[in-house]
Amino acid sequence: MREKYLWLAISVLTALTLGQACYIYEEKAGATELYEQPPVQPEIHLKGHAEKAFDAQQEEFEKWRRRVREQIDQGYQLLDRDFDLFFGDGFFAGRAEPFAEMERVRRRVAGEFRDQERTLFDGYWEKWFEQRLKMGPFRTEIVRTSREVTMIIHVPGLAAKTADISVTDERIRLTFSAKTVAEEKRAGGLIKKGSVQTYIKLMPVPDDAAGGTGKVEIDGERVTIRFERKKSH
Repeated sequence: MREKYLWLAISVLTALTLGQACYIYEEKAGATELYEQPPVQPEIHLKGHAEKAFDAQQEEFEKWRRRVREQIDQGYQLLDRDFDLFFGDGFFAGRAEPFAEMERVRRRVAGEFRDQERTLFDGYWEKWFEQRLKMGPFRTEIVRTSREVTMIIHVPGLAAKTADISVTDERIRLTFSAKTVAEEKRAGGLIKKGSVQTYIKLMPVPDDAAGGTGKVEIDGERVTIRFERKKSH
C-alpha cells in the first residue's frame, strides 16, 4: 500500500514539475519574441522614401545636364528659362543647403566641357546668376532681435501691385516690376526717359531664421519679410 502511494506522489510531483517548466519556457519565449522585434519597418520605409527622392533628383539632373550639353554642342544659346527649368521649387524643396548645391551643380556640369564649351557655359551661367541672384541696385539689409529676423529690400521704382513674393523654408523668390528713369542731354536741355523692367530674384532664407515663418509686407518701395528667429539649443 505504501509503495502504491509513493508512486502516486512521484507522479504528481513529476506532472507539477513539467507544468512549471513548460510555463517558464513559454514566458521566456514570449519575452524573447517581444524583445527580438524592434520597430525596423518605419525606418526601412523612411530610408526607401529618401532613396526614391534622391533617385528622382538625380534623374532630373541627368535630363537637364544632357539638354544643356546638346544645346551647346548644337550652337544654341542657353537662356534664363533653361536654368529656371531645373533650379525651380523642385530643386529647392528638401535640400538643406540649396544655394551651395547650386554651385556644386555648376562645377560638375562645367567640368564635363572642353575649354571652348566651358567658356560658353560659364558665360551663360554668369548671365543667369546675375539676373536671378544678384540684387544689383536693390539694396538689402537684415535687422535682428532676440525674437525676429527681419529682411528689408529697397526697390527703387517698385510697382507694388506687380510684386509677387514667395517664401519657403529654403528660399525667397521675388517677382516684381520696377521703373527706372534716365536723363539724356539734348540741345533743348535734359530729357528724362523712363522704362519698366520685370525682375525675378532668388535669395536664401537667413541661416538664423525659422523656415516657414516668413511674413511679407510691402510699403512703397520697400519689401519687408519678418521671420521668427531659430531657437538656440
